Amino acid sequence: MMFMNTKSRQKKNLGISPERLAELRHATLIASTGSSLRLSGSKVTNEQVEQIMYAISKSSGQK
Repeated sequence: MMFMNTKSRQKKNLGISPERLAELRHATLIASTGSSLRLSGSKVTNEQVEQIMYAISKSSGQK
């Protein structure tokens, strides 16, 4: 199976809006980070991960 490069994937996003793609990326990042932390023994929830990531991005001047 041949994989498309990043630009090809962006062009063929199956009609998903850029806003929706951003939402999906955000949700995936939160879920992945939360899962990884729980695998390492942390009791953190995805909601707590999101709050922490928001606080970090806010303090660094990002959204």
